[in-house]
Amino acid sequence: MFKRDLSDLILVPVYAGNLETASEFRSLFAGSFLAYGYLILRYTFSRKTLSIAMMLTYIMLFIALGRIISFIIDGYTHFGLFVLLGELFLALILFISHKKRKNEISY
Repeated sequence: MFKRDLSDLILVPVYAGNLETASEFRSLFAGSFLAYGYLILRYTFSRKTLSIAMMLTYIMLFIALGRIISFIIDGYTHFGLFVLLGELFLALILFISHKKRKNEISY
């Protein structure tokens, strides 16, 4: 995610030479990998369960983080800004859904 030049990726057979491909690779793939790694560590070392809505919220927030880093490194496009707003809106909806569902469960 933090590599400046994405034209030569060692283990991934993708050529990210233009701005759109580099932006999508940083946000979608790298953000997803970070989110999955975080969730694996959280499941391994935590006793509390995690709802599906919160798992998807974490994934969307890491993807949005990757898009913000892509804006800093590669520059922004109008389409990327529109997609970032959509990702943050979806994460907000998932978080609200999680809180609403959590308040409905009687303990």
